[in-house]
Amino acid sequence: MALPGFVLGYLVVYNDYKIPGFELVLRNKSTVFLSNAENFTNELALTMVIIGLLFIAFSKQKGEDELTAKIRLNALYWGILVNFCWYGVLMVIAIISSIVHIRSIQNIVEFTTNDLDFTVYNLFMPLVIFIARFYYLLYKNKEEYEMKPLKFLPNKPYRALGIILSVVLFAVVVISNSMGADVNNLACLLPLVMLLWVYSKEKQEDEYINSIRLNAMQIAVYINYVILLAGNFLVYGLGFLYVLVYNLATIPTIFLIVFHYRLYRIRQANTERSNLNITLL
Repeated sequence: MALPGFVLGYLVVYNDYKIPGFELVLRNKSTVFLSNAENFTNELALTMVIIGLLFIAFSKQKGEDELTAKIRLNALYWGILVNFCWYGVLMVIAIISSIVHIRSIQNIVEFTTNDLDFTVYNLFMPLVIFIARFYYLLYKNKEEYEMKPLKFLPNKPYRALGIILSVVLFAVVVISNSMGADVNNLACLLPLVMLLWVYSKEKQEDEYINSIRLNAMQIAVYINYVILLAGNFLVYGLGFLYVLVYNLATIPTIFLIVFHYRLYRIRQANTERSNLNITLL
């Protein structure tokens, strides 16, 4: 599914190809941003690419074992980080270009962003990076039986800094949006500051919390792509551009919700167990 999806997507993006007759009339008349009929060639291409990559990424190996599962989650966490680091580099270059106005830097920005093409690539690049990392680790560790632990940012000051910046920036985006202001630039910065929160350690980080962290990331990826595919078929025109922009922050947002909910449940269970032990004594 992924290979023909990539080919079809290339034809759609760079050759403006549309499958003849593969459209539906959804509105009585056309508007400035929306035509009365929608051709679903691009939706089909994106769906094939994402579902195909998800099957490649999360289907079991022939010799699936505990080490393979650890390698898969390690590669997933690493792939998300690399994707957002590349996105951060693009954002920094764009900000420098808007301030300094150096033509050579502006050329780099125009080449790398190319009418927000990077937001389209961001839809599937985390999976591509993850798959490449996963099979590299499988090859590298085929004679080994242990995985090196992931490295995270220290708890202090990065965790507190990430929380404060994320909450403040989110509040500014919501308030500005309610006042009708253009907040796309601020919204694009949100996932970067959230990474400080996502990739910083808990006060007491151990192997069990690490496994919770990695499973939460996998759940976040699943939910993110379910939301994305739904938006792919339900939102059109300029509205889908907002889906692309805000999709940058959905993985870290969903991860933080799932991860901290599971930590809360574990701590609640430990508290109840401690209270029961005290009562029995």
